[in-house]
Amino acid sequence: MSRKLLYIHGLGSDRNSRKFINLKEYFKEQFEYNFMEWNNGSNISLLLEEAEKWLHSETKEEIVLVGDSTGANFAYQLRERLKEKKMKSILILTSPLLDIENRIADFEFPKSLIPQLGKIENPEDALIIASQKDEVLNQKPLFEKPLKNIELVDVEDSHRLLKFESYLPNVEDYIQSQL
Repeated sequence: MSRKLLYIHGLGSDRNSRKFINLKEYFKEQFEYNFMEWNNGSNISLLLEEAEKWLHSETKEEIVLVGDSTGANFAYQLRERLKEKKMKSILILTSPLLDIENRIADFEFPKSLIPQLGKIENPEDALIIASQKDEVLNQKPLFEKPLKNIELVDVEDSHRLLKFESYLPNVEDYIQSQL
């Protein structure tokens, strides 16, 4: 059985994302890797469609979706699209932007992206790695309400998850628990 890992970066990042590199270095040959690279002018729906095509296969494959910050919102949307097609995937969200209303950063968010974001009030079926001290997003609502089938890892870190490498065993354990 082959395994695919798709990474969706956050705002201002790209294919050279540190977290994507960390994932590839940690998991080595365990996955076929790809990324969804986007920018402020991207048509996210079209990119999700392209990602879906890459993930779709006639053979049984394990699919892992990893989304960071704004990319976590897009990864969640992609997982929901896959579910509609009866495709199972494992979802990992880091410092997730699930609701634009929870944004606390003082820099302007690209207006072109706002209509392309989902409002995910009650995420389910995922590993979420987040910090209650996040300086960009208010993550506290995640920690204050019951969530369905969510493994929530509260880390002492910033929004950028500078200690991301140390959370990779959590990612590995979660993937293994979902197989």
